[in-house]
Amino acid sequence: MVDQTASLERVTAIAAEHHTALDQATRLVHAIAWTGGGASAFAELLTEQRTTLHAALSESISLFSGTPELAAGIPRLPRPKGAFAGFSRNVLPTLAGELCAASRNLEEMAVFLSQELSAAGMSDRPARVIADIAFWSGEQARDIRARLVELPPGETLPAALAAYGVFGAHAGDEAGAGPLLTRVAAGDPAAVDALLGLQHRCASPGLGARVGAWWTLQRPAVQATSLGLPAFGGLHGLPAVVRDSANREFLRVEHGLLTHDLHRLGASVMWQSDRDLPRSWDRVNIQLKRLETIKSVTAPVPGYPDPMLLGFDVSGQGRLTVSWGDPDTAQTTVIFVHGLNTGLAGATTSVTRAQLLWRQASTMAGTPVACVTWDGYDTPLVDFGAFTPDRNAALGGQALTAFCLGLRAAHTPSATARSVLIGHGDGALTVHRALAGWAGLADDVILLEQGDGDWRPESAALRDVATIVNGSAPR
Repeated sequence: MVDQTASLERVTAIAAEHHTALDQATRLVHAIAWTGGGASAFAELLTEQRTTLHAALSESISLFSGTPELAAGIPRLPRPKGAFAGFSRNVLPTLAGELCAASRNLEEMAVFLSQELSAAGMSDRPARVIADIAFWSGEQARDIRARLVELPPGETLPAALAAYGVFGAHAGDEAGAGPLLTRVAAGDPAAVDALLGLQHRCASPGLGARVGAWWTLQRPAVQATSLGLPAFGGLHGLPAVVRDSANREFLRVEHGLLTHDLHRLGASVMWQSDRDLPRSWDRVNIQLKRLETIKSVTAPVPGYPDPMLLGFDVSGQGRLTVSWGDPDTAQTTVIFVHGLNTGLAGATTSVTRAQLLWRQASTMAGTPVACVTWDGYDTPLVDFGAFTPDRNAALGGQALTAFCLGLRAAHTPSATARSVLIGHGDGALTVHRALAGWAGLADDVILLEQGDGDWRPESAALRDVATIVNGSAPR
């Protein structure tokens, strides 16, 4: 007959020795859970495994009439300050080592408990539960080590790589962005269009981070193929230099295609009586002029950094996003959201404002500054009798949120870099909608009245805004 008192002492002793097997791994995961996506999901999963371990140990002790002590929880850690914070690469090998050690220890403990419980004629269910946890821990350790090999060099890595790279297998994907990116890697242009649709309505808030991680982990051959896809540079989360290169090539190709279409339609109008042909000619002619406007406003200007073309669309009102300075490396990244009657019709004014703000802010800051003019939504048009600023702002707020999150994903990790949102006129309403839907979207927010947009190189309004951008005046 088994001495249950002796068995209780042995089981209690081994439980006391190994009940903390997953504690350090859980602490490490919670230190990077703020990165979101798969990292936060993995933190929850590991916490559940730790809870299950403690429950199995408690059950083992209870079977021998002992009274187990409840284990303390692991406190959540706050995310680092700053919109562009990264995570320490050193966390990952340490985490893999902790999980590997836990796997070995828990496997040994499962064997011991199985023997003790079987000898006493009791169910070995707790031992089987612990064996499953041991196997799971070993699998996760091997997976993390395999992902480490794929990561770029550097001690501090972008949060997106934790959220959708290292722990990407645990990330939810209700919108189906993962399969679409797989299709993009295979050279499917329709997948780019589908991703742009998800992006514009912010159907997947983690899309920018997912795209950023996906791009970083692709082979050069896949990257080269993707760059040639139409509108590929419009995807948020890609590095700014990649977007600029892809968009300029897309601009060149589209200009050539539209020029050919215009000549073809012009010849058809002369010889055919189809009433739709003149309308088609007008549509193509307008789009071609818009492309020429984009080429003009994104041409290099002496004394300024080369403007970066981050996105454009010549349909509808037209959309345009241009940055003076690299938003991926800037210490201050400004996103300027304009109001009524902008789009490509007001592209010159919008881009010039950002250009002037870059010069003024750079002079005062002494650190890299990027000023982005974002006309990425359909602004209210008062001339058409369909003035719906609330609806426009709601849709624009979704698109702006996606854009800002994409900039965050692509930015070089920094604990000191800041993001600033400026809403001008009715653009302030769009900024408000974006902030209402996503806390912490920017470090600072500036809302300008309509009259403050009439900037000149020497204007007081320009100097005031530049002062606020640099953090040296009240907001």
